Amino acid sequence: MSNLPIWSPRHPALQSLLTALSSEATPLFVVGGAVRDHLLGRQTAQTDLDVAVEHSALSIARRVADRLGWAFYPLDTERDVARLIFTAATPPLVCDVAAMRGGTIDSDLRARDFTVNAMAVEWQGRRAVRLVDSLGGYADLEHRLLRRVSPASLAEDPVRLLRAVRFVVQLDFVIEEDTLQQLLRMSNTIKLASAERIRDELWKMLLTATPARAIDLLNQHGLLRPVLPEIAELIGVTQSAPHVLDVYHHTLLAVSFIQHFRAWLKGEEVPDESPASRLWQQRLEPFRFHLRQHFMQAITAERMRVDWLVWHALWHDVGKPTTRTAEETPDGGIRYRFLGHEEAGAKLMAARLEELRFGRHEIALAETVLLAHMRPHNLQASFAAAPLSQRACYRFFRDIGGRQMDQREGVDVVLLALADYQAIFAAPIPVDWEGYLHHAVELLDYAFNAQGLEQVRHPLVDGHRVMQAFNLTPGRQIGTLLDHLQEAQAAGEITTPDEALALAATWLQDERD
Repeated sequence: MSNLPIWSPRHPALQSLLTALSSEATPLFVVGGAVRDHLLGRQTAQTDLDVAVEHSALSIARRVADRLGWAFYPLDTERDVARLIFTAATPPLVCDVAAMRGGTIDSDLRARDFTVNAMAVEWQGRRAVRLVDSLGGYADLEHRLLRRVSPASLAEDPVRLLRAVRFVVQLDFVIEEDTLQQLLRMSNTIKLASAERIRDELWKMLLTATPARAIDLLNQHGLLRPVLPEIAELIGVTQSAPHVLDVYHHTLLAVSFIQHFRAWLKGEEVPDESPASRLWQQRLEPFRFHLRQHFMQAITAERMRVDWLVWHALWHDVGKPTTRTAEETPDGGIRYRFLGHEEAGAKLMAARLEELRFGRHEIALAETVLLAHMRPHNLQASFAAAPLSQRACYRFFRDIGGRQMDQREGVDVVLLALADYQAIFAAPIPVDWEGYLHHAVELLDYAFNAQGLEQVRHPLVDGHRVMQAFNLTPGRQIGTLLDHLQEAQAAGEITTPDEALALAATWLQDERD
């Protein structure tokens, strides 16, 4: 360990934060994941830190936040824990500042979850000065073993059960046998944890490079049903062709595929080298800049739009168990149908996300995407090998995003549909993948092209001009007429204000007749 390079955060804002905190508190220790990842040689962009001080964490954190312009949140006043967030970075930087449990760094480390997280780096001024490892965490790192600090570690905080699964996925570790047996025995106690902490662990888990594996490990360790019972209900729900998997395994595959899109958007390596993956990367490359602009925005201070893609895939078919019907086919077989599963699923998902304390805007986005996830499939069936019409593209985005056409929720739906379509066939190349991609590209082109949504945002005439031209009074008729004109403009049927008024006159005359 003496030959290891000295730890230091990569982001200069975190470096400044530690320097400011150390001027307020001595000693100061960086603990947990940042130390672990450094010792593992993980070259990750550090965006969150855990810091331990002897006492007065809340007041120290507040003073430093005010000085540096970070947002301050009292995370746990009883335990003296504060959260600082630097929203000027993308993604936002997060630092939790907590008072040491037991008053010393050794006692604090003994109160932690796993040995690999029970190491600390002492920070003085502008640099790290020593490593503290009193529980053998470094040896467990070398053996890639996740071991509890003590039997009390899991018993006193059920959220650590979820953390164990996250670390297995995130670090590719194996759970030590005694730790595993205790986890299996205690799995149902996760219900005792607060909704917010469960939410945060699930979110981190699904941020990993293999979110589908994380969900399946939750199931294997008895944790899926207590925290996401609606997802557990998907297990064993069979589907008819062209589906080749039950709903649960189809969902996991869709989650895997959407993770590839997320990695591509973030500029990370796409692990899928299948012909289908190479083809969608080639077709979507012209839109990559616009897609990144769309997805790399924060929905809340701590969660980004791009990371919701995995959640959309996880929930997209959650309504199928409650809407499943079976009918006999002419050849004596059984066909399963799931009519209305979008609406049923949206209700189930919204209720669970509310219980997990997600924000109103996040839930609204997830509902919108889930409700619309079948629309690209329906367009594919309607247009087959033919190009999508301008009117069809306009209606797609209008119906999904409402009149606020700048919100482009339809773009999220397109990427979800691409992942869903691949998972339906579970093959290196899905049936008519070229055709499906072509329609997806047409929708994206309409979303980002100046002749598409951008054009529709600027109506040729407004309500005042229509009322003045035809001596009409305000009312529902005006709104209906403007909707017709906007659709005609989107379809390219009218291109000037005079053409818009002429078409309005025709419609008004038809109504009178």
